[in-house]
Amino acid sequence: MNCTRVRSIGLASLALFSLLLTGCDGSSGSYHGTVQFDDGSPVQSGSVEFRSLADGSRFASRIATDGSFSLADQEGRLGCPPGDYEVVVVQIVLTEDLAAEAHEHGRTVPRRFADYYTSGLRVTNDADSTSPLRITLQPSSQSAD
Repeated sequence: MNCTRVRSIGLASLALFSLLLTGCDGSSGSYHGTVQFDDGSPVQSGSVEFRSLADGSRFASRIATDGSFSLADQEGRLGCPPGDYEVVVVQIVLTEDLAAEAHEHGRTVPRRFADYYTSGLRVTNDADSTSPLRITLQPSSQSAD
């Protein structure tokens, strides 16, 4: 094999690998992160949803017990394109049939964080970011539910 052909194959392989890493639309940015309260304790249950301020597209995830999440689009593909987003955190706690000591949902998220009109949560997902997204709920600085 000549050197030019080997180089061409190598460049084509590198281009294909780069496309697979960034996705077909070429966007990057972070799609994983954590949801926590202002005291640093994690939100231990619920879901988080990001809605693009540019086009209204949505990316959502369930919240793990350590507060972590991995965003996916409505078809279930992991990712979240760079841009500005408004955020809601929804937690539905069904406790009517459980004793108080059996509740494992952690600290309750105030209802205002479940509505785009009242959550006040905004995030910018930078294209070159490799850091996890962090959503911090500040229940004490908002009006009471």
